[in-house]
Amino acid sequence: LVRMKPVNTFFNLKFKYKAVNYSNFNCEMGRCFVGEIAIPANQVNLEVSLVGGQSFRWRKVDTTDSKLPHLHGIAYNAYWELSQSTAAISYKVYPAPDLPEMKANYYGDLLRRYFRLDFDLNENLNKWRAAHEHFATITPHMKAVRVLDQEPLENILSFICSQNNHIKRISAMIDWFCSKYGLRIGKFNEREEFTFPTLAVLEENQKELELNLREAKFGYRAKFIAQTVAKIIDFGGKAWFDKLREMSYGDARQELVRLPGIGYKVADCICLMSLGHLEAVPIDTHIYKIAQNVYMAKELAKVKTVTPRIYEEIANHLRNIYGPYAGWAQAVLFCADLQQFQTTKESAKKSTREDKEKSESCGSAKPKKKRK
Repeated sequence: LVRMKPVNTFFNLKFKYKAVNYSNFNCEMGRCFVGEIAIPANQVNLEVSLVGGQSFRWRKVDTTDSKLPHLHGIAYNAYWELSQSTAAISYKVYPAPDLPEMKANYYGDLLRRYFRLDFDLNENLNKWRAAHEHFATITPHMKAVRVLDQEPLENILSFICSQNNHIKRISAMIDWFCSKYGLRIGKFNEREEFTFPTLAVLEENQKELELNLREAKFGYRAKFIAQTVAKIIDFGGKAWFDKLREMSYGDARQELVRLPGIGYKVADCICLMSLGHLEAVPIDTHIYKIAQNVYMAKELAKVKTVTPRIYEEIANHLRNIYGPYAGWAQAVLFCADLQQFQTTKESAKKSTREDKEKSESCGSAKPKKKRK
């Protein structure tokens, strides 16, 4: 598998990503910064990007002053309050008080990184529409999905929690985990909020980690999380994550499946969402059905099980169609087909177990056993 890295097009976009009105406020809940990033709403669908199964630390907040959503959540050791207009994203951010103080523009840059605003989505949407007629059938607002740039440790442990699980429970598990081992940020909307634990803190608590997770009802995931933390430390911690970013996609994926409880699907999610390998195409049951119905109807007509060979065939087929950023195109296809984001009244009222399953992240399947 050949790695194809995205070209930084930040300075070549037809519109500017510009942060304005940086301010440092002495807010009631502690130190905070306020800012705004000028970006059209058709380039960032906040709701789908943040609560569509990539991250589990965001919540939609109901408001009456805007038709566009407000999202609150935690990323990069800070609590964020995001609101969106047709032309910009406004933010108020509360860093964890125990961390070093940073300049106001630092947080605008963090938000740009988180949403990968250096990626020219319009240009690539045009290419994907030209590549396959199915892409043109997706409603415009669903195409504004941003693939988040998350911290690898949080991404890995969150997706272990996601196995055989649904978003509500995954979020509750991650909230407990952060309250147990993370730094307190503050109290917001009657909730105590915490940072994601650092590898150093988890190493200090390594002896009782699995037991504590089992007592918190993490089930078999407790063992995987404890063993994965130990493996990451053995592999080099942050330095290992840096190496994964620099490796080819195929090599990085092979490294990730050395972690307990990580199969190729979850490894692909991590490659895509926190290591910058945008050609990684996770194939869950949802994407498999789309491939079976649209992209490979003849080849998959009699296929009932996604074997490793079938998995690779589907992923390679989508890469051949959508090119070096096929993983991002897959994210659009995945989110566009979720019942929870469909706009018809009928689908809005429908709430079944199938919807819950579809609301899961791309790594929700039970981990595959590895060959010895």
